[in-house]
Amino acid sequence: MTINRVWINGLSGRMGLEIQTLIASSERWELVGGTSIGELVDRESGVTEGDWKRLPECLNRTDVLIDFSAPAGNADLLKFFQESSVKEKAVLIGTTGLTADQRQAWKRLAEERRLRLLLAPNTSLGVLLTLKVSQQLAGVLNKLDFDIEVVESHHRAKIDAPSGTAKFLAEGVARTVDKQTIYGRTGKRQPHEVGMASVRGGSVFGEHEIRFLGDNEELVVSHRALSRTLFAQGALLLAGWVMTRNPGPYGLEDVSLEDMLKLLENKGA
Repeated sequence: MTINRVWINGLSGRMGLEIQTLIASSERWELVGGTSIGELVDRESGVTEGDWKRLPECLNRTDVLIDFSAPAGNADLLKFFQESSVKEKAVLIGTTGLTADQRQAWKRLAEERRLRLLLAPNTSLGVLLTLKVSQQLAGVLNKLDFDIEVVESHHRAKIDAPSGTAKFLAEGVARTVDKQTIYGRTGKRQPHEVGMASVRGGSVFGEHEIRFLGDNEELVVSHRALSRTLFAQGALLLAGWVMTRNPGPYGLEDVSLEDMLKLLENKGA
């Protein structure tokens, strides 16, 4: 059995801890170590340091890097790659709230350094299925003049709004029907819009609805996360997927339904 060796950026964060828990109980994955802002933890050598100077050497011992940090932590990781000579690595970025410039910088880096890079604003395979189903519905219902809106709910401490997942879903559906996404509408709805709205409160892990609103009926495709474990499970599955790709940047839309079935059959191996 092949054992995949993982490095986590955002090691001490909520998602970093969830992924560590899954790796500890898995026969297919092994944690080499991880980084947080201003700290490097090399689990194999038992060394913890206050900088990232040893990161190139550590990454040489890993198969895939998973980034679940924050925009600032992701910016540090991007700067590290830009200033180092590390290349030809598999990288999964699950951090949300990145700017368009940050995403574009990662894509350029993937081309220059032959990285196998997956930008994944949500690592739930259920969310990916939600998009695939919604795109099919949009192709039909748009011809019947249905309006399309995306509503998302998250816990009160979430930093970014709209969520990265809401953007992913709205933009994916909008492409299908040649419309534009809008957030923070203040006036009358326009026919070319796919709107996004955010709800914040309590301890909600994440809820997303794609609502198709007609004059006489409404269809809703929804996804509700019940724990962070599902995102950690999906992260390992998608890490297994990106490790098998050719060098270059990828998005979740590049993961086909056939790919998803293979991932579930092989558990990301």
